[in-house]
Amino acid sequence: MPYRRLVFLLPPDREDALVTELWLAGTLGVQSAAAGDGRLRLEAYFPADLKPFHPSLPEGIEVNADEVVPDADWFAAYRERSRPFPVGRMLFVDPREPGEEAAEVPVGRRLLRLPARAAFGTGSHESTSLALELLEDADVRGRRVLDLGTGTGILAFAALLSGARSVIGFDVDPAAPFHARDNSALNGLRPRLFAGRLAALPERPLFELAVVNVIPEEISSEMAHLVRLLRPGAEVILSGILAERGPQVLGRWRALGLAERDRRTAGEWIAFRLGLG
Repeated sequence: MPYRRLVFLLPPDREDALVTELWLAGTLGVQSAAAGDGRLRLEAYFPADLKPFHPSLPEGIEVNADEVVPDADWFAAYRERSRPFPVGRMLFVDPREPGEEAAEVPVGRRLLRLPARAAFGTGSHESTSLALELLEDADVRGRRVLDLGTGTGILAFAALLSGARSVIGFDVDPAAPFHARDNSALNGLRPRLFAGRLAALPERPLFELAVVNVIPEEISSEMAHLVRLLRPGAEVILSGILAERGPQVLGRWRALGLAERDRRTAGEWIAFRLGLG
């Protein structure tokens, strides 16, 4: 099907702020490249039948094009440039399609095959890598883990590799669990996956760890519900947060009884590990 493509020109330091606005507006995916004049050229894709809208543009950003384009394999060029890479201390991610020559895995790392079929989730984005770092420093062994915004399943897989007793991963994007299921088969790791929201989960059993790698607005209305699904002493790993908004997000979780135990930062992003009770 065709897509609506918006093209923006912007200073590099405005990229994260714009991407956040576009995800909140419902973009299907974004990609950026150098524009040749010191700025970035960022493309965002939406359904072609989307009603006209005007995203809240941070200062210094201009709309360069607004057009309808035919369907295409948007990740073909990315896959051609993709190479396996290390993430955190434990993973070595191969974003290539099955059938490629086997990657040489560094000693001490576990190969995770995640074909590049989605904009986020392979671990290359700071929000995912920060969540993984905090997950590696948490005691996951024997815990029941909930992965909110599972995407391609990378954090659910990392939790299982770290000794989790069980992992449930879900995403509001109906396509995400299908990508994660395919990746599950590729890697021999079996989290339970579904598309939906927290309301689909039973009230028991309770979880000992929740990993939340989504834009804060996507979980804000369900924060209290999530806390009710946690055991006393459980932990929550939060990512997908712009650093400038970190204090505000942290304050909301503190009001629900969680205290900060650790944090990580990278570029414009920040992630927290919080404890309950």
